[in-house]
Amino acid sequence: MTNKITYKEPLYVWAWLDTALKKEWEKYEAKPVMPDEVPGHDLAQAWGYVIAGYSLIEQGFKAVLYVRSINPPKTHVLSVLFAKLPKEDQDVLRMFYDDFRHTFSGMGSFPLETLDQFLVNLDGGRNNRGQHIGSFDWRYFLTEEGSGASMPRVSINVMHEIVYGCVQLIMSIHEGNFNASKATYSWRLRWKRTKIEQDWLTVRMNSPDWRQEGDRIEILWGPDYGNRYDYLMFKDGQIRGFFAPLPNTEEAELSVVDKRSELISFDSKEGFRSIGVTMNRSAKLRDSEPRHVMY
Repeated sequence: MTNKITYKEPLYVWAWLDTALKKEWEKYEAKPVMPDEVPGHDLAQAWGYVIAGYSLIEQGFKAVLYVRSINPPKTHVLSVLFAKLPKEDQDVLRMFYDDFRHTFSGMGSFPLETLDQFLVNLDGGRNNRGQHIGSFDWRYFLTEEGSGASMPRVSINVMHEIVYGCVQLIMSIHEGNFNASKATYSWRLRWKRTKIEQDWLTVRMNSPDWRQEGDRIEILWGPDYGNRYDYLMFKDGQIRGFFAPLPNTEEAELSVVDKRSELISFDSKEGFRSIGVTMNRSAKLRDSEPRHVMY
């Protein structure tokens, strides 16, 4: 017999982690943990999600190590596994954590400011044999008194976000064709905003008064915690879309036009109707018209 662990092919590792995480997302969205006056009842509700979260984070870290050709250590201690990751991967996962903490609704008061603190907290204290007991206190919470001074503080959403960062890292490392840090929660919100922004721009590009304004920057949304905006830069006949801090407009020799209120009030159906386009044609129009817009 051998104790050597054999891992699946990287694409299967990515696919199964991604599938399991999405199912956890679906379950938690359908049945979130609800506050309750009975002590511990909210923890009992969270139990299944948290136990799965521990396992997903552990496997996520080990999977990143594996695709980096680093032999994952045989441990369940999350902070130890995280420390084995290359610094560049640690920094990406810290970015996912920090971004989520600043962006996701209700996370502003979450007391654990860094991913490193969160993982040490999840690992919990040590028993008399020197073993970390955080995951065990959660695993046996339903029937046993915990061994630690207190239960590790958790956020199911945060646990899911860490795993999502691992999923993105695995694909980025294996494929090498995209930047995993461009999939943080604030960027995913940006992707959702892009659709309505493109609809709004498409309607404008097909209206009679299009091209009445000169080179400029149009602010569409923002700022966020990092002082980033959605904005369009109109210059030299090109339109470029950005999610970033505003540039120095004096150096760029561009005026700034605030379009945020106009975009908020935009109605896709009315907008396309105003240029004689039905909604079932709008997607084709959006895809065919603004080809020179870059996001």
